[in-house]
Amino acid sequence: MIPSMPRRFFIIRKLFSWGYSLTILVLLASLPACLLGPDYQTPDSRVNSNWSTMTLSGETSALPVSIGSGPEVAWWRVFQSDELNFLIEQALESNHDLRRAGLRVLEARALAKGAGAGLYPNLSVDGAYTRVRRSKTILVAPTSGSAQGFAPPGATFNLWNAALDLRWELDLWGRIRRSQEAFTAEAFASDMNRRGIALALISDVGQGYFRLRELDEQLEIARHNLFLQQDSLSIIQARADAGLVSDLDVKRAEILVSETAAQVPELRRLRAVQQHQLEWLTGAHPNTLAIRVQPLRSVLVQPIIPIGLPADLLQRRPDIVEVEENLKAANARIGEARAYFFPTVALTGTGGFQSSEFDQWFNWASRNLSVGPSVSLPIFEGYTNITRLEVAQSRYQQMLEQYKNTILNAFREVADVLTALETRQEQLLHQQQRVQSSQDARELAEIRYRQGLVTYLDVLDAQRTVLAAELQLVQTRRARLTDMVTLFKAIGGGWDEVQQIGEKREG
Repeated sequence: MIPSMPRRFFIIRKLFSWGYSLTILVLLASLPACLLGPDYQTPDSRVNSNWSTMTLSGETSALPVSIGSGPEVAWWRVFQSDELNFLIEQALESNHDLRRAGLRVLEARALAKGAGAGLYPNLSVDGAYTRVRRSKTILVAPTSGSAQGFAPPGATFNLWNAALDLRWELDLWGRIRRSQEAFTAEAFASDMNRRGIALALISDVGQGYFRLRELDEQLEIARHNLFLQQDSLSIIQARADAGLVSDLDVKRAEILVSETAAQVPELRRLRAVQQHQLEWLTGAHPNTLAIRVQPLRSVLVQPIIPIGLPADLLQRRPDIVEVEENLKAANARIGEARAYFFPTVALTGTGGFQSSEFDQWFNWASRNLSVGPSVSLPIFEGYTNITRLEVAQSRYQQMLEQYKNTILNAFREVADVLTALETRQEQLLHQQQRVQSSQDARELAEIRYRQGLVTYLDVLDAQRTVLAAELQLVQTRRARLTDMVTLFKAIGGGWDEVQQIGEKREG
């Protein structure tokens, strides 16, 4: 059957109306959206010419260096200790602070992913059933949004509704994209925070391991000196029994033996505490790691430090990258705040089936549809938008100052540790000479005492000097290794290749 002219005209007009509306919506969606706010530019952080290459005593080095990123470079292997490698790998796997930081990264990435959801249409399906009874005392017709439709007063009826709802905000001013940009930068900053925690954890394990081995060697030195002092005490006691020396020399020897013997349990206590700390760093319970006693000199090598360190190495420090990413996020928040001053344009629509009879619910005649754009323009919101923008700008300036301060602090840390390494090497040479001289002095004092040329006080003083010098030498060696770890931490990682000297010595 051919529709009548009015019917055909109605259909054509309806199609034209829908097509016109659809065309408008497509045009609105395809408008070239802009991004309000400044685009991020790296702040000027030029390094002083004196820092173009960080050096010791103005020297340079031809040793190759790495400018890769992150603490994943296994720089701790330059110490050639399988036990240290195991402890660090165990810490990276089981340390709870590091694992929590990793979970924070996942959280930040999820937030960044969700921040971009507003760029896509929001589509939902709604279904509802309502039992309605209209008041008899209402004579006016219900509003268009009323569920009562055109029911007469006092009418009771059912309402079955199924609808597909659409809302799509057109990001014409870049508010959503700026927000996504900020969350993405914050997610990357969170990952840099995790890398910083990993780098600090590696450093703590390395320094703790060096301290443990220092205590082992100091314990060995104390026991060795105690053995020598007890031997001397036996000799003095025999000479006193023979009437060759006074009992005063015996008492003085006994005092020195007691002093040295008292150091042994204290060193054992310190070693146990240090092992407990290593176990905590590696995620283990106390007294569960089997770390046998070994002196520092037998388990580690002393790597050669590359003298020249390019200043660019500081750019891979996790804390510098983290604060710059937070600066990027603060910059994006300015654009997000500016977008709130402009109209919000959205496409909204709903369509489905609505009926008062269940068997007519999904009948084609029960269909309904509404679609169109909506515009919201802020007029006065109590200075909310102005305050939001001022806060965003202030936070950006705060992050900018923190960024500059972090860079300065990084250079300070590297300068401090380079100075420490240079002076520590010189200190080490002097202390080695001190140990050798004190040992020679002890032998001469014992010889001269047996010859009756000096009192036993000179022997006691020489023995105390030897013990103190040997303990101090071990402490300095450990301090140099600690400075080495601090340098690796200060530059954000290690080098691809580091020349090494020294060989492992047993015993």
